[in-house]
Amino acid sequence: MKYISSNTKKIYDLELTSTRTICPECSDNRRKSKDPCVRWDIPNCRGHCHHCETSFFEYASREKIFYSVPEWKNKTELTHKAVEFFERREISQATLNALHIYSDKEYMSQFQKEVDVICFPYFVGDKLVNIKYRGPKKTFKLHQGSELVLWNIDSITAEMIIVEGEIDLLSIHEAGMTNVVSVPNGANKNLEYLDNYISRFDAVETIFLATDNDIKGLELRDELARRFGFDKCLIVDFKDCKDANEFLIKYGAVQLKAAVMSAKPFPVRGIVNISDIYGDIKELFEQGIQKGLSIQSPIDRFITWESGRLLILTGIPGHGKSELVDYLISKLNSLYGWKVALFTPENYPLKLHYAKLFEKYVGKKFNRTKVDEDEFNLVYEYIRDNFFYIMDEEDYSIDLILDAAKSLIKTRGIKILVIDPFNKLEYRAGRNETETQYISRFLDKLQMFARFNDVLVILVAHPKKMNKLNGKYEVPTLYDISGSAHFYNKADYGLCIYRLMKEELSGFANTVVIHIQKVKFKHLGECGMVEMNYNYINGRFENYDKTVEDWDNSNWLINIADEIEIEYNQDIDDKIPF
Repeated sequence: MKYISSNTKKIYDLELTSTRTICPECSDNRRKSKDPCVRWDIPNCRGHCHHCETSFFEYASREKIFYSVPEWKNKTELTHKAVEFFERREISQATLNALHIYSDKEYMSQFQKEVDVICFPYFVGDKLVNIKYRGPKKTFKLHQGSELVLWNIDSITAEMIIVEGEIDLLSIHEAGMTNVVSVPNGANKNLEYLDNYISRFDAVETIFLATDNDIKGLELRDELARRFGFDKCLIVDFKDCKDANEFLIKYGAVQLKAAVMSAKPFPVRGIVNISDIYGDIKELFEQGIQKGLSIQSPIDRFITWESGRLLILTGIPGHGKSELVDYLISKLNSLYGWKVALFTPENYPLKLHYAKLFEKYVGKKFNRTKVDEDEFNLVYEYIRDNFFYIMDEEDYSIDLILDAAKSLIKTRGIKILVIDPFNKLEYRAGRNETETQYISRFLDKLQMFARFNDVLVILVAHPKKMNKLNGKYEVPTLYDISGSAHFYNKADYGLCIYRLMKEELSGFANTVVIHIQKVKFKHLGECGMVEMNYNYINGRFENYDKTVEDWDNSNWLINIADEIEIEYNQDIDDKIPF
């Protein structure tokens, strides 16, 4: 994969198999040349060197991506060590031959030399598109620059089994079930490898999710179900075993097949048995109630974030509602990879809204005198892959928006839906339905969409005409939104942004107060007020105590690699040499 340096703008071809590596910029000139001074966020393709302070992030041209194609050597032989490895895993030669597994020599950076490896070739049709290499001491790498796809993708049928690793796939195959695919990168919730092939699953009626029986595996399982639809997914229970291979070794192929065939559906909508949520209950018992996600902002003092919730935000026109929404979603996206769908007709033409998002990420004005071409391309490609717009000029109905969002959940994995503002939606009250009843039904629909699809829904709603008190506007509340008190009653989060007038200011003329008026669940925060300054350079919101010289004008896409440590999980036993 190609990475560009934030310092020299040089482009490097790097193959990453570890979250720690030497630095291509400074290590050659250091006494400790082998010190792994770069920490990598592998799924999000970013890294940062703690020695020379250089950051690296993925580089791709704006043209169509051309993948490197590995050489197919048409090998079938396995080394004695590899055969022993698979025998201990109860994997037969017939299964290995069916999946074209072979042994070879390959350069592995961990050993800085060629070593014996086991090769797992990835085919799409008759075309070899990638190879995963497994070397000694649980080392792995994929072929550099090749396309990332599901392993055994051509086995997709009306009924499919999805597992977490190649060994698990071989185990399922050993039990006589060949309609099985494996994710290519372990228990990682980044499912971009599905994007180019999601249409292959349109005809799939049932998906058996057989991921590992641990926290990461369950998270992967739930994200796969969210993408494909909970109604077509079944949960495979490996009892007291961690994964399919451990089950095969302990109970045998016949019992493994029976375990897959006895998979249970996700809880039926409207019916929940205690046994259906055992995993959630046990996690709560073991870990306690966890706070939501922070966004490294003064607002963290009062509020943390969780998907599956409904946020309603209000404020006087011109006080910065949309700017605050863009700030929140940019933070949640840059820190946690939450992709965003937006219905935002007031922000048309979209190039203007894009410019606002760009400034929040890059930390500079959207201007060619401030941003060079390489930085423009990098931020453009990041926003392109993380933000998606919903708009039909002939239909502004909530049903169209939710249908489009559901499609984007499947195809792009969005975690945030923004509707800005409410008053642009078509009013579709039923016959003899009052405005209050309609709004209650509308908000129920948003709330249920958030819950069942594990999405944070953000609704921006204008207040009714506001009165002045002693010459200044009163701070509106969610009760002041025109139409119904249900805007307060049915929100999980309720925010209001209020810009201070000149006569109220003691400092900057760009001070806003964010009123947290409702946080429904106490583990997510509490009500309060936060004074912040609007950063007119890039549209971010700053700590009120910061001076202009201390404002954050850095590139978030560079900085966040220094703040997130990604654990790359594999399902191979440490005791086995291959």
